[in-house]
Amino acid sequence: MRAFHLKDAPLVLLSLVFFIWGLITVSSNSLIPYYKDAFALDYKMAMLFPMAFFITRVTVSLPTSFVMAKFGYRTTMKYCLCWCLLGCLAMAYLVRTESLYPTLLGILLMASGISAIQVVSSPYVSLLSTPDKSVIRQSIATAANSVGTVLGPLALTAIIVAATTLGFADTSFHVSILFLLITSFFFGLLVFFSKVDLPDIKPKQVSGFWRGLFCLLGNREFMTLATVLLLYIGVEVSFGTFTITYLADGSYGGFGLIQATQFIAAYWVGMFLGRLLFAKFGHWVNRHGLFSFACVVAILISLTALFEQASWVGFLLLLVGLCNATLYPIIYARALQASGKHSSQGAAILIMCSIGGVMLPFAQATLIDEFSLSISYIVPVIAYLAMTILYWSSLNKHDKP
Repeated sequence: MRAFHLKDAPLVLLSLVFFIWGLITVSSNSLIPYYKDAFALDYKMAMLFPMAFFITRVTVSLPTSFVMAKFGYRTTMKYCLCWCLLGCLAMAYLVRTESLYPTLLGILLMASGISAIQVVSSPYVSLLSTPDKSVIRQSIATAANSVGTVLGPLALTAIIVAATTLGFADTSFHVSILFLLITSFFFGLLVFFSKVDLPDIKPKQVSGFWRGLFCLLGNREFMTLATVLLLYIGVEVSFGTFTITYLADGSYGGFGLIQATQFIAAYWVGMFLGRLLFAKFGHWVNRHGLFSFACVVAILISLTALFEQASWVGFLLLLVGLCNATLYPIIYARALQASGKHSSQGAAILIMCSIGGVMLPFAQATLIDEFSLSISYIVPVIAYLAMTILYWSSLNKHDKP
């Protein structure tokens, strides 16, 4: 088959993969308040939806990593793209039942494909370049991911407004349309994949897969960074979810659910701009210092939300996206480098760290139900503080300034 010639076409393809999983992840997070109202759930029960989404990171990551180690990145990516297409199609169908458990099943099927494609594409971006450029390429790909996270809430609200105008007011129809459009995007990615001359990589491992996995679990630096990533994903999802709640709630922002969903795009815009700037100028700054600065600012904003209740605080919370912008590429690139020759196992473990996207939001949801939304912001305060301490503890003496 004739290859499609484009400068750095593999990076374009992988960036599109990053884009669509960002759009899906944020759209799924943004739908939680809608699911909560549709199924009359409290905040803790509403966490079933992100739990169904992120639990697949644990169940799917290791099997995908094993297949990737055996057959290589390119072949695994092809199967994962097919999986994503079928999973999104299943989600579009099952959500139309307007029942809780079929909807959760649809999320599981859809999210399992997204988890699998993340296991492949995250290290693929870095491994297709020299080590000194891996952070920059990771930043470019995550910037594309951020574009998806910006467009996710906007696409969702556009579908809701358009469908409601046409007389389709039920949430299930809106979600179904969204995932049918995403299915068509994955079809386009499969066509692009077939035309791109994508270099294949098979992880070079001295030991067997499982031996390498246990070896990596004993790597203190890697596991510390994996814990930092788990906490990061938790706070990213928490802010992406509960800032909508803050802006929508009459006691806080008072803007209503649809307008609050539109506002949350600013959170992801900040993340996009930050990653774009980091991709351009990241080699000029001290990454350790930048990491700490971002965490400190996020802590101060979270403390403000803890003690103040006003609409301006909701907009201040949106600025946390700018703080989070550089954290993921810094953590991921360092962790993948620490995994050494066990990159496929490392990728699986790092994707499994997405379970933080359930743990921290669940803790915050529990505090909301038991106390209040403002009190719940003690969770990100503790998380960012722990991230800073763990990150610096992971550095070797020669890494520290």
